[in-house]
Amino acid sequence: MRSEYAIDVAEEQVRCHSLHEPGTETCTSRPADADTVRLITLSQLWGPWALEPGRSAIIGAAITSEDLRAIGRLHHALFAERDGRNQVRTDCVDRFLIDPIDAVSLNLRAASQQRCLAAARLTFGADAVSDPRLAATLHHSALPQAAYPDCLILSHMAVRPEARARALVPALARHVYRVGLETGAAMTLLATRPAHVEWFERFGFAPSGLSWTDPGAGELRCLVLGMLDRARLKAVGSPLLVELDAFEAGSPGAAAHVSILDLTDDL
Repeated sequence: MRSEYAIDVAEEQVRCHSLHEPGTETCTSRPADADTVRLITLSQLWGPWALEPGRSAIIGAAITSEDLRAIGRLHHALFAERDGRNQVRTDCVDRFLIDPIDAVSLNLRAASQQRCLAAARLTFGADAVSDPRLAATLHHSALPQAAYPDCLILSHMAVRPEARARALVPALARHVYRVGLETGAAMTLLATRPAHVEWFERFGFAPSGLSWTDPGAGELRCLVLGMLDRARLKAVGSPLLVELDAFEAGSPGAAAHVSILDLTDDL
């Protein structure tokens, strides 16, 4: 349950991340203060366990403002520069992209030496309605509105186009799934381009609802993952199944250990 205090600090966090939006008052919080606000907000909304790193120390939640900016720089490189998307929250000077919804979302990343290699974002359905793109995912899914509070939305999935980044995707996906299980959510939604549907189906996602056209991303389709749908995970041979086994057994996350020594620079 979200406490009133968590909502208050989340709103303050949004103001602190809105320095470049017209008509928004300047935030006078110092970086340390902003990090404290962010830590309290995420802990209140997601639980302290969600902020703990995975079995690999290079995979975990973005806790500090610098963590979030590192993810924002990856998003800017892939979404704003590569795909040409015109985002309201794009910082053209420092070249990072952060959305207001990030104040209450859980951003998870795989990083090496302060460089974000891959990232994904989880947002509660009840919060997602305030973000236009996430709200569109909910609207075009087959879910009734009453089910929104029981779902998560997976978004802003980004992976650098290099071998060491792609190698981290399975471990990051399993960590994201395990965090989702711990929230008690019944299902997770995502929106993706038609070309990527088959890849997500390998993890257990299935088509849901109608396709639509996003002004920046083009045609999108909604996919849904039943968090406890063991039959579906088993049928597709999903790598997430081992996490469901560990979760139901009450064991720690089963994601394979990733060593920083294995991440040789291939650039």
